Parts: sequence; structure tokens; C-alpha cells
Amino acid sequence: MTSIHTPTVIDGYVRLSRDDNKRNYSSIENQKLIIQKYAEENNMIVRHIYEDDGISGYSFNRPQFQNMMSNLASIDVIVAKDLSRIGRHNAKVLLFLEEMEEQGKRVILIDDSYDSLCCDDDIIGIKTWDNERHVKNTSRKVKRIKKMEQENGTLKCVPPFGYTRHPLNKQIVLIDEEAAAILNLEKDLYLEGNGIRKIAEILSDRGVPTPTMLQRERFQALGLPYHRKVAYMWSYGMVKDTLFNDYHNGILRTHKRERMTINGKDKKISKDQQYVFPDHHPKIFDDDTMKLLFEVKDSRHHSQYRGQRKHVNLFSGCLYCKDCGMKLTAINRPNRRKYYVCGTYNKKGKQFCAHAHLVAEETLTDALVKYLTLCRDSLADIIQNFNLSNLKAPSYSADDSRQRLKKELESIRKELKTLITQKIKELTENPGMTEIINETYASVQTEKMERICAIEKTLQDLTKEPYIPAAAARPSLQTPLDILNEVLEQKNLTRTDIEVLIEKIIVDKDGNADIYLKHDFGSLAAYDFKAGRKI
Repeated sequence: MTSIHTPTVIDGYVRLSRDDNKRNYSSIENQKLIIQKYAEENNMIVRHIYEDDGISGYSFNRPQFQNMMSNLASIDVIVAKDLSRIGRHNAKVLLFLEEMEEQGKRVILIDDSYDSLCCDDDIIGIKTWDNERHVKNTSRKVKRIKKMEQENGTLKCVPPFGYTRHPLNKQIVLIDEEAAAILNLEKDLYLEGNGIRKIAEILSDRGVPTPTMLQRERFQALGLPYHRKVAYMWSYGMVKDTLFNDYHNGILRTHKRERMTINGKDKKISKDQQYVFPDHHPKIFDDDTMKLLFEVKDSRHHSQYRGQRKHVNLFSGCLYCKDCGMKLTAINRPNRRKYYVCGTYNKKGKQFCAHAHLVAEETLTDALVKYLTLCRDSLADIIQNFNLSNLKAPSYSADDSRQRLKKELESIRKELKTLITQKIKELTENPGMTEIINETYASVQTEKMERICAIEKTLQDLTKEPYIPAAAARPSLQTPLDILNEVLEQKNLTRTDIEVLIEKIIVDKDGNADIYLKHDFGSLAAYDFKAGRKI
């Protein structure tokens, strides 16, 4: 009488990393065939095969491997093509085999002729070590190639906002004029005294397209799908990341991050260890503009400046108490003139600073205008260095925004119309699937309708008087001296003027101030408020 053996139920595991694929190792499907064939030849039934595709074996934090480990209670036998499919980390693979043995689980590795039930392989440690050596050698080769590219100034990533690649030669970087206009608008708003959050609010209100909106347009123009999430409103992070990047000054930086271990986290590299390539590509911001942006950013950082709110405080961040060294705080009260007071005195009282060092903003403005008049010729040279003669209205206007939004609105309405037509067609052809079809189309329809409402609201807002920076409102003049003369004649100072010219103003207990200018003009600084002259 012939005995019939009950087939053994097994679970398979297959894995393939990108590097394995390049080296023509067995594909996922081939691994599955090998496991199926082994099962047929050995009276086994494959219940389930866990599959991790495109994941390195050095890490054991693989989705399907972790899923298999969580199901161990229902698994008796694990079959894989070889040890390298389980993993390429020497210690972790050996720990895995030991853990399976302790839990009474059978592990079969077909190509390595390993069966934990009946085989005591003395060289298993050598095999796991060799598998790890392979991934480490590969990692070293990849790092070496990447470092050579970084040292040579090869740009592998997508250019930052404001630039695009040449359509034929991908190593040539060109200015994206539309994005560059938005960057110049951000710059003008920032130098006018607006904080980053305020700039984001202004850009959103004016309907200026975000970086992802422009990217989507580029893809659609080429007939390509765009899968990233599109942001329709500007955020703090967007403005910060797009504005303060010296790539806009023609500088390419490589080796900004480095991964110390295989599959580890990237670590930031200090600027003195990065590879820097000046004049690598065309500049959106010239050297002086970029320097000014970072100077203003640094001064605001130290002064805890948060940008415009309800009031515009011209001298915030540059006024200091002569006695305690604390910055002066702006005081804005209804029906009273604006003034500044010592921060220590204002917060802690006269026991910490004996005097308020109070000074009115109009007094400071009057004194500064008089002082700038005395230094007229020297200051013309300073302003020339910062190209203030080129101040002009942002090239991205509200009209541009309106036209763009109208085109987008028309496009979305057409999409919605097509969507509804398709939905009606499917409902007509499949009357028994009404509920499923409605659910399928509901979220897409809602998204389209919300976007239409948002665009219509923005278009209504754009009919209001647009925001125009003070510096942009000035007429175009021929020379820096003309600009300075206009400022002095009208006695109209802006945050940009203060940021460019003033290093600090020290106020004494009587409200008199010593004015100190930037850029090695400190020797001209002492000014007598009472006499109205330099001393």
C-alpha cells in the first residue's frame, strides 16, 4: 500500500534591489519561478510569496519582510532563492537565522543548498560576510563617482526655482524669465521691510503662481503627466527657500550633504567643506543685491525682526540704548506720534536701565535726512554700489496674474465639463453601477469646483488696488545722486533706504543719537542733534 505524504505548506520571500537589477541578477519573477519549481519537486505548496522590489538588502526595514516577520505565528517554512535575498547585512542575517531556529521555523535557501532542518553549514558566516562585502563595495564605488561629479561641478539635480535646463544640452542652465520675475518681486518686497510670512500673503493675494504651479505648466506644455501635489498658496517655507539661495547669484554648491553609512541619514556639510563654483550659470541677483539680502536677513535675525504687521517701523532693529546696549522698541498708540523706547526700560523698568531713551520717529527721520544731506557725495557712491538706480516696479504685474488665472479657470471649467459628460455616459451605459460611478467621480468633481471657487475669489481680489512697494513707485531716474536728492527733498525714507545705509543708531538718555553708516563710513557718523551738524 503506497503512503501519501501531506504536502508541506511554505511561504516564499523574494527581493530585488536596483543594483541587483543592473548586474542582471535573477529578477523577481525568476525568483518566484525558482521557488515554485522547488515546491513542486519537493511535495510543497506555496501559500504566499512576500515581495520587496527595488529595496536594498542592507536594510531590514523592508515593508514585506516586516510583514512576513509579523505573520510568523502562521508560518512554518520560509523559502528564498539564496542568503542575499534575505539580506546583505552580515550580523542581521545571522541573527535572523538564529531567531528562526529558536522559534522552530524552517528556513530553506535553494541556491545555497541550505535547509535549517537538516543542514549545519559551517561556512554560512563566510557567505553572509561576502554578501555584505558586495553591497559595501558597491556603495564605495557609487560614493566615489558622486564625489568626482561634485568636485567637477556637475549638476545632477533639478535646478532651483528661477532656472531651467537647456532643452538640448542638459548641463547648460538657463534663466526661467517668468520665475526670475517672481524672485525679483520677492526681493523688492523683502527689502521694503516685509517679513517672509507677509511676502507669502502678498504673493498669494496677488495670484502669483507658486513653484509647483509653474512646474505643472511646464509638464503640461510638453504633454507629460505631473504627479506631484500642487500648492496654490504661497507659504513661509516657499519664500524662504526661493529667496535666500546663492544659486541665484551664479554660484553652484555641491557636496552639501553626505551619507556616512549605507542607507543612513544624510548629514549636512558645513559651507567651508562644500565645493563652490562661482559664475557657474547666469545670475538673477548681482553680487551687491545678494550681499544686501543676506545682510538684511542677518540683521533681522539678531533683532528678532518678524516683518510688517499693522505698523511699519522704519528704524526697528537698528536703534540701541547708549547705557545698557539693548535695542529700542517701537511704540504705536492711537492718535499719538510713533516713538521708540529702550527695550530694557520698557520690559523691566528703571531699576535695570535708569532712562527711557525715548525718541520720536519723526525726530529720527528729520535728523537722518539732515545727516544724509551732509554726506551727500559719499553716499551717492554707496547707493551706486547697490544699484538702487535700477529700482523699478516688479515685472510680474497684477494684469499678468489675472490673465494667467483666467486661462487656468477656462481650462478647469473645460475639464469639469468633460468629466461630467464622461460620468453621464458611464451612468447611461451602466445603470446598475450608479453608486460606484458617483463615488468614483465625487472627489475629482469636488476638487475641480473648489479650485474654480478659489480662482474666482482671487480674480475678485485682483480688481482691488494692487500692492506696490514704495521703492517700486519711484520714477526711473538717471543717477544714484538723483535718487538720493529725491529722498532728501521729500524727506521720505523707506525700509530699503534704512537697510542699505544704516549700521546702527545709538540713542542717549536725552533722545539724542549717534548715527553710524555701513560700509566703512563710520568716521562720518557722529551727528549733533541740537546743532544739526556733524562733529
